[in-house]
Amino acid sequence: MKLSDIGEREAIRLISQAISTGNVAVGIGDDCAAIDIDDQNYLLVSTDMVSKKAHLPREITPFQMGWFIVAVNLSDIAAKGGEPIGIVLSLGLPKNTSIMFLQRLIEGANRCATKFDTAIIGGDTKENPHITLCGTILGRVKKDEFMPRKGAQPGDIVAVTGTLGKAAAGYYALKHKIQNKEIVKGLLQPIPRIKEGRALAEKKTVSSCMDISDGISASLYQLGELNNVGFEICREKIPISPELIYIQQQTKIDVYNAALHFGGDYELLITMPADHFEKTAKAVENTGNKLTPIGRVTKTKSIKLVSKHIKNILPNQGYEHFRQTQKYDSS
Repeated sequence: MKLSDIGEREAIRLISQAISTGNVAVGIGDDCAAIDIDDQNYLLVSTDMVSKKAHLPREITPFQMGWFIVAVNLSDIAAKGGEPIGIVLSLGLPKNTSIMFLQRLIEGANRCATKFDTAIIGGDTKENPHITLCGTILGRVKKDEFMPRKGAQPGDIVAVTGTLGKAAAGYYALKHKIQNKEIVKGLLQPIPRIKEGRALAEKKTVSSCMDISDGISASLYQLGELNNVGFEICREKIPISPELIYIQQQTKIDVYNAALHFGGDYELLITMPADHFEKTAKAVENTGNKLTPIGRVTKTKSIKLVSKHIKNILPNQGYEHFRQTQKYDSS
């Protein structure tokens, strides 16, 4: 068998069975590892890697590459309700890379880091035939504010921050040559929800949380398996981004299919007891964003999409490394 036969998540399970995680409060399987540093706080650690050939469209600029690698790492800290401390970057670059390219890449990375009150504190550079960027981020969170992936209970509300489909809108804008730089930014310059994550964490009402990097359908399947639960999601309650609606008017794509399965929005998917939703939503609104209820957790271990009282199984069509072809054709 090959990795293409099992996919990324099964590969991670195999890795977790083969290693010792040491004395870690939360290890493999969550957005971040959480390490005890004192009686009140966790040190958060996460890492993400992208390559130009497999993960990024050819239209991305060096500035946006730098922004992207920092943003996706920050999103993992946001999903745990943490505050970023710093990030180290490892850059694999071809030897014929221009100095200007490197300068713009670091400018983008630094701009994203400083926007979210953190800094690039070190890293490594190596020669590589293809552009490959890896970030490792450190953060902190109070133990009683940490938002794990595990904890969802039947009856909990399922909710998401912001709107879904921004990255899909950017992708289809590029694909159909729709000239709109702001829409394309939704794909190439995602916004990690650090403020929203902190607002949620401070309320101490969230039973489970993860970021939506590979699509909400894939995220729901991961949460369902981890928590031994199912979900009923109301199709009409999914907050579709205005950018995706605009692209739909130009291309006739299915906005719900794109919002559910494309991924890349880096919003937060949470569950919480229903009686805590109102005050928690207000806390998120105070950050300038919104929290939208889209369904509920069920005892039945299936994931259903409800539309006009008709229930169908929601397919797991989100992106998964190894199992599929490259997300973008950068040739």
